Amino acid sequence: MKMPQIWLGVVLLLVVASCKPIKPITQGLRGQVFWVEGNLMPQVSEDGSAAPGEAQAKRGAKRILRIHALTTLDQVSLGDFLIGSIQTEQVAEVETESDGSFHIELPAGRYSVFTVEEEGYFANIFDQQNHINPVEVNVGEWSFLEIVINYRAVY
Repeated sequence: MKMPQIWLGVVLLLVVASCKPIKPITQGLRGQVFWVEGNLMPQVSEDGSAAPGEAQAKRGAKRILRIHALTTLDQVSLGDFLIGSIQTEQVAEVETESDGSFHIELPAGRYSVFTVEEEGYFANIFDQQNHINPVEVNVGEWSFLEIVINYRAVY
């Protein structure tokens, strides 16, 4: 009677041993990308009240994000509204969902995040040391980043 239990144990052990361990997602970057364009200048209406310009509402944008080692202004070539080339190492790439949301697992560290546009790269946030769109990923944490692509908006 003990023989079937032994075989059951052996089969169970073989099944468990053949399964791949599930690697938990521990840290990274998540967020959302938005597109804004048009006239965002406040307008004064006939009754004297302020009204927003005729801009399109902020909406989620499907884009490719390129994540580079932390990058400063002197490590890129600048155009009028976009970045032409980036001299730092590309660490990762992720495509956003249609609503602009994204998440990507990354090692702990400091990074610069750029959107890929038709004629170059976009980033519009800088810190006091001229780091471009800086973000920090800490061990065991998810960092949140909101990117508003607004090079076709007027303020």
